Amino acid sequence: MLELIDIHTFYGPVEALRGVTFEVRQGEVVCLIGNNGAGKSTALMTISGIMRPAAGDIFFEGISIKGVSPHRILRMGISQVPEGRRIFPKLTVRENLEMGAYSGRGNAASLLEKVYTLFPVLKERHKQAGGTLSGGEQQMLAIGRALMSSPKLLLLDEPSLGLAPIVTSKIFRTIREINREGVTVLLVEQNARAALKLSERGYVLENGSVSLHGRGEDLLNNELVRKAYLGE
Repeated sequence: MLELIDIHTFYGPVEALRGVTFEVRQGEVVCLIGNNGAGKSTALMTISGIMRPAAGDIFFEGISIKGVSPHRILRMGISQVPEGRRIFPKLTVRENLEMGAYSGRGNAASLLEKVYTLFPVLKERHKQAGGTLSGGEQQMLAIGRALMSSPKLLLLDEPSLGLAPIVTSKIFRTIREINREGVTVLLVEQNARAALKLSERGYVLENGSVSLHGRGEDLLNNELVRKAYLGE
């Protein structure tokens, strides 16, 4: 479904991605793990068109999306949940969700009911301002907003950031449920153990390059991964 080939992305003179190559197959959950500054979030922003690569190419369903604008990439079926949630704090929960439907992909009313089924608390608080929700509820709202565009591929950037363990577990169970309903998922996550348990395959990014890749289960048992990212 998604293929990055030798991607180089810069922040000014600083090269954040150095020849990154990886793929995501339809129906998978794939994770990117690595330390802060490894290039994980940059990879997602490059895929979604927020940042443009200086070299290499990106293919989505066989079509190059290098240089394509973010709103067109969204309409093609790629939706991103940004790090830090980035909800609209003064808009109500329902208004935040409706903002996610502006691309016109799918039936907004039907998608809204699906989101409310996944996250009943959002239905209970649909008139409440987004900024008054707890951190976990805001993350649910951010994911729900992305689902309102009826994505084929969902990009999740640090969905467990700042959340209590019990809330993190709920978020990860919901990601699995979203995947089972047919949405392919590319996950960036500091919680490497949870990410690898959830994912069919994973890639380790170090200093802007892929240093290791394999099945999630194999990476969980890899000695280097266990020492560097699992605290063992």
